[in-house]
Amino acid sequence: LDRIPEVRTLREKVERLCQDPGRAKEWNAQLAKEWMACQDSADMYYYCDGHVRVYHGEKTPLPRHYVARERLCLRATVDYWVNAMDGQPFLYVNKEVDPGLIATIKNDVVPWLQQLAAKTAEQEQRLAEDPRAHWFTLVFDREGNADSRIMPSRHRDLLSATSVPLVDAA
Repeated sequence: LDRIPEVRTLREKVERLCQDPGRAKEWNAQLAKEWMACQDSADMYYYCDGHVRVYHGEKTPLPRHYVARERLCLRATVDYWVNAMDGQPFLYVNKEVDPGLIATIKNDVVPWLQQLAAKTAEQEQRLAEDPRAHWFTLVFDREGNADSRIMPSRHRDLLSATSVPLVDAA
């Protein structure tokens, strides 16, 4: 019978994780590495998406972001999520000052995936033969289409969701 732990137990665990500043990040990387290893090598597609999270408090002076659902500029942070195509989360990046989707992909997401995305022996061989080959594909929202020079040629593993040709069912 699975039970939800008591609040005190959860607080103790969170306190333990927060004692060492890099410990939670290491744990997240280890979990993501294990989850990625369980993925089929043919399914190395990751979806990156950003979400604006409005801050309703008064204690932290956050910068203002345009919030589409409110049609206003409100104090907010932006969360970027990298998920498998089945929705399993691998990476979460929070930005108080939002540099935008393209900059976050360049500076945070791609280096993280290059470090942690698993490679099979066949992929290693293909990469050795052709340095422009890829071993994972990053799918992102239409915001990424704004800059056609999004990445240098070595990062050809990016794919915009709006530029994917639709497959005819017939």
